Amino acid sequence: MEISDFFPIDGSGHILVTSRNPRAKLYATAGEMRFRGMDPEEGINLLLNSAYTQYGSSHRDQQQEQLARSLGAELGYLALALSQAGATIRRNIYTLEQYLRVYVGYRDRLLPKSTSISINNTNAITTWEIPFQKIERHVSVENSDAVDLMHLFAFLHFDGIHESIFRSSAANSVDRDVTGVVYPDIIQSSLKRTEVAQARLRQALGVLTDHSLIDFDPDTRSYSQHPVVHRWARDRLDQEEQLSSLNCTVGLLARSISPYLEASGRAFRRTLVPHMESCLQKLENFAPSFPSTVGSANSIERFAWVYSECGLWKKAKTLQERLIRFRTKYLGKKHEDTIRATYSLGQTYWNLFDVKSTIEVQRQVVAARRWIWPSWFAYYVNPPWVPNFISYYAALSDLTQALWLAGMRDISKVIGKRASAGLLKLLGPDDPTTLNAMFNLARTLLHLREWDGAHGLLIPVLRKRKKLFGLNHPDTLMTRNELGVLYCERRQNLAIAERLVTNVLEARKVVLGEEHAYTLWSVNDLSKILCERGRGPEAAKMLEDIIPVVARTLGEKHVGMTMTKGNLAKAYVNSGKWIEAEQMLAQILKSTPTHHPDWVQTISGYVYVQIQLQQWRDAEKNCMDVLELIRRKKVLAKDNPRTIVIAEQLAHIYLATGRPGQAKALRDEFSAMHTGFADKLYRIVPEGAGGQTR
Repeated sequence: MEISDFFPIDGSGHILVTSRNPRAKLYATAGEMRFRGMDPEEGINLLLNSAYTQYGSSHRDQQQEQLARSLGAELGYLALALSQAGATIRRNIYTLEQYLRVYVGYRDRLLPKSTSISINNTNAITTWEIPFQKIERHVSVENSDAVDLMHLFAFLHFDGIHESIFRSSAANSVDRDVTGVVYPDIIQSSLKRTEVAQARLRQALGVLTDHSLIDFDPDTRSYSQHPVVHRWARDRLDQEEQLSSLNCTVGLLARSISPYLEASGRAFRRTLVPHMESCLQKLENFAPSFPSTVGSANSIERFAWVYSECGLWKKAKTLQERLIRFRTKYLGKKHEDTIRATYSLGQTYWNLFDVKSTIEVQRQVVAARRWIWPSWFAYYVNPPWVPNFISYYAALSDLTQALWLAGMRDISKVIGKRASAGLLKLLGPDDPTTLNAMFNLARTLLHLREWDGAHGLLIPVLRKRKKLFGLNHPDTLMTRNELGVLYCERRQNLAIAERLVTNVLEARKVVLGEEHAYTLWSVNDLSKILCERGRGPEAAKMLEDIIPVVARTLGEKHVGMTMTKGNLAKAYVNSGKWIEAEQMLAQILKSTPTHHPDWVQTISGYVYVQIQLQQWRDAEKNCMDVLELIRRKKVLAKDNPRTIVIAEQLAHIYLATGRPGQAKALRDEFSAMHTGFADKLYRIVPEGAGGQTR
């Protein structure tokens, strides 16, 4: 792994790298240090202080010193192993003499099992094997439960194991068990949600904590394991036991994810991500073709929901594609669960700005909803060629946003109106599904510059979403953000627009995280408003700060990077930094195909900068190329505002270079041209703002 990829690209200070890979010293520009076992005397003191906390060094006898010296040498004076051995002795599991004898026996039996385990690791591992074997042999409910929990912990991430995982699994047990997993007694007990069950869980966790096999943080109410302990707990199981424990762990995590994805549980679900990834990595090793059962497919689906909610759409996409392949094969393409998974995949494609795949998937969902009617009664109420039910109109609403993203906004408007009207009739104006359709239509109208229509929809949607979900729910934040963008586009109420988007940005940092894509998009939208208010340098600084974040989280080729660079170019223009703006726009044009709906606007901005730099020849060539494309392929009408801007820019170039006759001929061809140099429509796009959750 190239760890330098994770180093900050700017700033000052030092980076401390700890690694077992000796090649890491290549990055040691300020020096390196190799850690070995402790000094023998320090190691002996650590062992005895851990084992006999009530005695100082003056109370130790010669026999203790000699036994400690022998055990310390056997342990290689490794601090971790010494501390664990001392904890075992302190809890009276074994005396110092007994521990030394048992340790040597266990280690000798462990060494032949795997030549891949180093002597140092064997020394440390044996110090945990001793107390764990003691737990296994001592027959009691709490000890048996502790062993089962240890097997589950081995497949979770070793850090941040919250009690909430068990509580949430119990809370969701009232729903249908979708995982199909047979759980150990301790988990089945905890799912009963009784105080007795929770006390039993805490007792089992206490056994592991008392034997220093896990650590408990009372501030966060979470448990953790040392990475070496974590690996040992898994490796000591045979393959069948590992697969059984892994399936239980996957099922436990899936049950902790509410099917309703309530906003109140968003912070908890974010903590599940490292545990999900730990399980998925193990699944890749044990069953690379997963999911293989309906239950495991249901668990994977819930994992994908969490990935989507956290903005990890590439990971969600991988799981959703696996899920659809499985369900299509075993349940059929028209099964409700398959359609639901296809819908979620469409949302993921949308968030990834994969326009072609989004439209393709959303059309599949619309087609499925059109011909799969919710009941036989619907056939008697409506003719087959006129579907009139909620799931169909909801699918049309999703297609509306897909077409908006593709720049097909006239079609998006028609479909959006149909979806909104149908849902208003069937569900009424206060249902969240209706509000979603109204919002999608409003966004399309905004980008068609039908601002009054967009405003008339956004205001009631915002009012009702605040009432239903609260001020900082993701859907409410999305609406507030879009209203701020609308005010910015109209160049009205810019102070209100700035306050709206600033508040959304701060809320998204808390609710979604500072590096979530929607948070980064709010930064982009705020930069537009700042530019409109004449604060280009401030906007440029904000965008420069997030460029590395966008590159790391979304990638250099993601449209979100194009959007950020485009807005940065606009901020440079607003700041009079023409050279920087030209360089940035040149980068954008290299990655923007000529058939992209916003290519004309982008090159118009590029021409605007070239005119400011008096690069007349290059600016003229770019204008001529665009107009020739419009004439030949009819990509835009001659009276389209984008076409007119290019024509006006070319006319300005003709006049500036002493060719008034050519400027007049151009005006005769494009009769909708205005007088003067058009810069009012300068835009860099894509113009997307926000997005949608699952």
